[in-house]
Amino acid sequence: MRELSFPQLEPDEAANAVRMGIGLHAHLKPDEIYHDQWAFKRGDKTVVLLAYIPRSFLDPIFRVVRETGHAGSLGPVSPATLGLDILLRSSAESSLPCVSLGRQGNCWIISLHGIYGWEGSHSVSVSDEEDISTDLQKLAEHLPSPFPDLAMAPKYAVGGSGAVILDPPPKDPCSAIKDLSNICGQGEKVTWGLCAAALGLSSYPAISLQEGPRRRPFRLRIKPYQFVVGAVAASVILATGIQGLRIQKRVHSVHKMEQEVQELQERLSPMLDAQKRLEKIDNKLKDLEDFKLEKPSELKVLKAVAELTPPETWIRSLDIKNDKLKLTAEGGSAVKAMGNWRRSPLFSEVRLISPVRKYRQQRERFSVEIKLVSGKGEEGNGN
Repeated sequence: MRELSFPQLEPDEAANAVRMGIGLHAHLKPDEIYHDQWAFKRGDKTVVLLAYIPRSFLDPIFRVVRETGHAGSLGPVSPATLGLDILLRSSAESSLPCVSLGRQGNCWIISLHGIYGWEGSHSVSVSDEEDISTDLQKLAEHLPSPFPDLAMAPKYAVGGSGAVILDPPPKDPCSAIKDLSNICGQGEKVTWGLCAAALGLSSYPAISLQEGPRRRPFRLRIKPYQFVVGAVAASVILATGIQGLRIQKRVHSVHKMEQEVQELQERLSPMLDAQKRLEKIDNKLKDLEDFKLEKPSELKVLKAVAELTPPETWIRSLDIKNDKLKLTAEGGSAVKAMGNWRRSPLFSEVRLISPVRKYRQQRERFSVEIKLVSGKGEEGNGN
């Protein structure tokens, strides 16, 4: 087992880097080993634990498993210290981080249990004396924080390791953690066999030495908050779909009603055209009626002009348009003629619109604009 540091990479990137460059990190050829890696954060740095073992060691075991028909139920092939870490984390009473101690053959195995996960294990050769404090001190010099101090006083022991001479002595997890009493049984102690069985408590242990890269179980890829977000999104999509169907039905109904309205409009179009023509004629008639009521008649205007024009003055041209009368006169005094016209109740304003020109025999020629008085039409019609 090797520990590799990748301070610039994220855990997934670091794990891929180690897997793809296994030939750079193992002292054996890649085709001669089974290997796996576990990446995690220690503080703000990414660390990768690389575990590998010769194929010649595991292949006979795999062959026996296949021949006995148990290949389908084969679990992870992992260090037993990883199973111990899973066992400790199954209880909220476990004090983490901590260090565990156990004996395997001719070695003492020191397992490091970090705050967020297992951080590997190390072996210490068994000496003739039971006191391994000196060996632990030498190992502690090479361990990362916070394990140097913890390694001098391992908290938990596996199997008969409790008899080792340490101060304070390590405790068996079954006696130190109440939650493990149902697993250990009455008066039992944690053994390496129980640690190996504890690997089954995790569907994806950190290390498993098997053929090919591992894939995480699908259910572990979805975190709780992702599941909640997905459920909310699915609910929103479902509600949106239902509303969409309702809107589609309404749109179809509206479209059908629009077609019916269009058909009715096509049928009513001739009638609507006739109605518009009638409205135009009615408006014209109304305008004529208003004009007759508001403006004096042409005959009455001509009569007033004829009666009020002095005898020595005659009209050369006359034009009536809307409420104005324009005329050109020639003869006697322009002032006298305009004074006479102003006496008519039909005229509200009489003004020159051209200079007064004098011709032979003192005759004057001039043009005048006369504004007709409103409201004299009814009286004129009565005459």
